[in-house]
Amino acid sequence: MLIRLKQVRRITRDRFRVTLDLVDPDRAPWQTGDCTVRIDVLDAPRHDAVPRGLLRPALELYRLCPEAPPATADARLLWDMGEAVHAYVGRLFEAGILCPFGVGAESAPERSE
Repeated sequence: MLIRLKQVRRITRDRFRVTLDLVDPDRAPWQTGDCTVRIDVLDAPRHDAVPRGLLRPALELYRLCPEAPPATADARLLWDMGEAVHAYVGRLFEAGILCPFGVGAESAPERSE
């Protein structure tokens, strides 16, 4: 499953709404724009992501059983979406693209003059 960042909108000082396009090359009819999902990314003392809409059950399913994917086609699709978005959001946090301070980052040391 491929993910493309479509839009980022700042909601508050420490909350961003990220819109993503999901494309699955294994599902031939899927093209860019066919599956758009949103997630809220929080740049708080503890980085977190809050799924919205269709993404909520996808991430809940993935977080419940990342070692044992489900067998049914519908559940498997949601599981694949959850896995892909979970990895993508992890990369956003690691790269510091939206949230420039790492998880648990200390404030910058004071300069002595």
